[in-house]
Amino acid sequence: MKYNICNMRITGERKVYILHQFEKFALNFDSDKIKEVDFGKQDIRGGFSICLVDHKSTIPEQMFFNSKDELIGFVIGYNMSVGMWNRYERFLIKVKNPNN
Repeated sequence: MKYNICNMRITGERKVYILHQFEKFALNFDSDKIKEVDFGKQDIRGGFSICLVDHKSTIPEQMFFNSKDELIGFVIGYNMSVGMWNRYERFLIKVKNPNN
């Protein structure tokens, strides 16, 4: 899954970590429906947003944030919740099938 960062600088010690989180976030979407995820300052109000871009190059979903830190916090939180859910599903499978 492709992702773009538009008009938003990512700097500092956590740069690599944040870019990895953006990539991980983009991989959560079905590539049959979404072709890319855009992060950054795309909206005319000067706010930050995450745009899901489909194969027709339209934006079916967009989330708005007041700051870059809010956007990054959402992405990291989303990735953490998906990771916890995946671990919970593996735990349930082990409980249902203790021989595996």
